[in-house]
Amino acid sequence: MKGYVQVYRNLNKKLGGDTNGKPWPVYSVRGDDGLVKKHTCHLMLENCSLRVSEKGKERVRDEKRKNVHAYIQGRELHACNMPVFYERSIPLTYNPYKNDSFINAETGEPVHKADVVIFGCGKGQREVRAIL
Repeated sequence: MKGYVQVYRNLNKKLGGDTNGKPWPVYSVRGDDGLVKKHTCHLMLENCSLRVSEKGKERVRDEKRKNVHAYIQGRELHACNMPVFYERSIPLTYNPYKNDSFINAETGEPVHKADVVIFGCGKGQREVRAIL
């Protein structure tokens, strides 16, 4: 959709890290033309859809090798509002070997839509959190 980006975890890229030298997770931001526009460690999206390709997930399970098949789509927000949103958010996770969709890490319930998603926050700036 016009003006929306797709964000997924990039397992191969390294950008910065904490004081112990442990690298932060890096996220690739793909534009509506399908091309990666940037890589970042911190990002916020609004009006989000959390998507997992069924065929891609099955390929990961069959081949035991990860590929880009899950992403969060939304409109980019300015990260200056991150502390305000963090207070009301829930942690998200996705494991292609255990889950069929993104899930609420606290309850295990599937999550398909979110008002806001925050990347690179929380413990060691490694969490992805959402406001539903």
